[in-house]
Amino acid sequence: MLWGRAMQREGAVDSSCWKGFVTDPAGAQIPAKITPVPDGSYYVLVFRCGHEGVYMAQVESDDASGQWARLLVPVGHHVHWHGAALNRGLEIVPGTYGEFRPGDTIVLTVLNNGVPLAGVQVQATYHLYEGTGFAHSLVADEHGKVQFIFDAMGHWLFQVDSTVDNRDITATLVIPGVRR
Repeated sequence: MLWGRAMQREGAVDSSCWKGFVTDPAGAQIPAKITPVPDGSYYVLVFRCGHEGVYMAQVESDDASGQWARLLVPVGHHVHWHGAALNRGLEIVPGTYGEFRPGDTIVLTVLNNGVPLAGVQVQATYHLYEGTGFAHSLVADEHGKVQFIFDAMGHWLFQVDSTVDNRDITATLVIPGVRR
């Protein structure tokens, strides 16, 4: 786990403000520990999984930065899942999750405390992108939804920046492993 924008590492961070948790496939929250690797170059979120399915790992910063990061972690083979909102502030929720290939479509919903956010910008990029910033920019419709077609292989990052309750908030969602 690295902190930064558009899958680019930013400078040093204060990890003491981070808290992590994981939601299991049944919707229960399980403990997650955030620890640095020995050389301090990045952090690892560790949790114990029991059942096959999709786990939602989330790291939140409880300082004024208002940053949230979410990663879907598939455990098992050929795992499929219907997205679930946590209703915890700003979030990006996938309608469904499965094995994605270039050309496949995903529908995402942007929510704030469970309420759809219309008109917000959703930016997307992937870890193999050689440009700077984000490869794509979309705008959520009146229901807070965007439809995105994967156009490359890789791990995809979706990001929303918004002002909520007079705070600038950033929420991200990572979809791992778009493959051939």
